[in-house]
Amino acid sequence: MRIIAGTLKGRKLFQPQGVNLRPTADKIREAVFNILAPNVPGAAFLDLYAGSGSIGIEAVSRGAKPVVLVEQEKQNVLLIRKNMTSLALTEKITLFHGSVLDFLKTNQATFDLVYVDPPYEDNDLLERLQTLGSFDTIRPEGIVVIEHFHKQEFPQDFGTLALSRQIRYGGTALTFYVKK
Repeated sequence: MRIIAGTLKGRKLFQPQGVNLRPTADKIREAVFNILAPNVPGAAFLDLYAGSGSIGIEAVSRGAKPVVLVEQEKQNVLLIRKNMTSLALTEKITLFHGSVLDFLKTNQATFDLVYVDPPYEDNDLLERLQTLGSFDTIRPEGIVVIEHFHKQEFPQDFGTLALSRQIRYGGTALTFYVKK
């Protein structure tokens, strides 16, 4: 797994070992950032369910700042820290070790771009997205991207978030919302 573009282009990321983590495929990461390209430089970027940290690190490489990663699983947090250290990003990324819901309830910052990539079997995802859409976490005109199993469906709105587009890549889909 490598950084696709930006100041860190070509740099290697440490990969997860084990089956509880499904890193975002390079082609999906590239598609997301091609779509978001004009919005990324200088954007406040939030990566929920950060996993290995690859999405947030890609955002830093492309000029996003600040960048916040939220991850609950301890082994994933250790992997993210390893990637941050190896790429000298400990000053450019804030890592929150805890649940997405805890982060959303305590967070005071606002973000331009939010990436949501939960485990495909997450039964509480809709509730968390409703929480995300009802808090002031996202700035006006902010974009939320949800990576999910292609058969999972989402409503037209989550609080202040309105569905703007959906794209499918094999068994994975990307659903985009914009803050009204």
